[in-house]
Amino acid sequence: MKVSYMLFYLALLSLFSVPVSADVNIQSSSVIQTNETLILSLDWSPDGNSLAYVAYDDSRRQQIFTINVDGTGKKQVTNDTNKKWSVAWFDDNDISFISYDTDGLEKIFLVKPDGSGLRKLLDDKTRQGRAPEDKPPALGGASWNPKTKMVLFTSFDAKGNEKIYQVNIDGTGKKQVITDEFRQWNPEWSPDWNSFVYVSYDSKYIEQLFTANADGSGKKQITFDGIKKSDPDWGQGGIVYVSYETAASSGQQIFIINPDGSGKKLLFKDGFRQLNPMWSRDGTKIVYTIIDPQGNQTFMVLNLQKPVATTQSPTPTATATGITTPIPTPTVTPEIKETPVKSTINNVVSSMLLVLGLIVVVMLVILFISNLMNKKK
Repeated sequence: MKVSYMLFYLALLSLFSVPVSADVNIQSSSVIQTNETLILSLDWSPDGNSLAYVAYDDSRRQQIFTINVDGTGKKQVTNDTNKKWSVAWFDDNDISFISYDTDGLEKIFLVKPDGSGLRKLLDDKTRQGRAPEDKPPALGGASWNPKTKMVLFTSFDAKGNEKIYQVNIDGTGKKQVITDEFRQWNPEWSPDWNSFVYVSYDSKYIEQLFTANADGSGKKQITFDGIKKSDPDWGQGGIVYVSYETAASSGQQIFIINPDGSGKKLLFKDGFRQLNPMWSRDGTKIVYTIIDPQGNQTFMVLNLQKPVATTQSPTPTATATGITTPIPTPTVTPEIKETPVKSTINNVVSSMLLVLGLIVVVMLVILFISNLMNKKK
């Protein structure tokens, strides 16, 4: 009888300890038409109303552009012949990117959104990135921490291996953050600025996601499957990243996972190749690049329900860009179109609860039969 009760209590515990899947409540999706043939990277402005990105200009040179989230106000920020990639928009109104210095090495540069104030972040004789066409893995750009005024980035140690470093915004205090035997790249700060996610090799040399504290301590691997991963970004609803659904898949998709490694799922199924996912600072939007079968590239913005973690400020009813609520009809404007998107979390949770409910019923039946047998003895 005691064993039966124990089984019953274990069943009840399992009902209330279901792992919660990483999920976002998608209210609508918006396509930003930029008419670009190649988009190398992108990032949100601090206020979430604009995007910075790298694309070709009319002369097929890689330049920094900005555009409002409603598709208006496209502006070219830079106008030189150097290649650029790995853009990031810092909180102090600087846009960072990686380009070649006069010594031929890749360096992190900063520029104002109006094109003024171009400068190097760190003037040393080491590579601070790698061009996308060189060889995989892609290293990603700089990640700015407004709380500590520190910048995380990928550079190379004396052996030529990729490692994660941090430096002050004035270019001083450079130091290596994580010292292990594996290569590390693409660090991105957490929403509370106390931790970061990055990509590194596991013991089988598969590209996996790891997290660590700001000082490099507390390193933790959070993905374990055999498929490589890239482009992580840590937002208030979880960590988004790029991978493949299966080892045989040809098109990259965006996944979301909880920071503890639980709840991995496909973020949004749209049938296209997906790249460069980025959270807005307030956690209300995710933007990424979609590539159709013909190779055309554009931006997809997922408008989300405001997370509970951001209740310090009221949920906006409208933004300066005009994107507010889902539009039920698929009307296309010259710059933007909106379609409502339904999240599948309710179906997932209902199915899990149904299975666990059946387990509880079975345990109750076992308990009942056990009690009858004890009474007959």
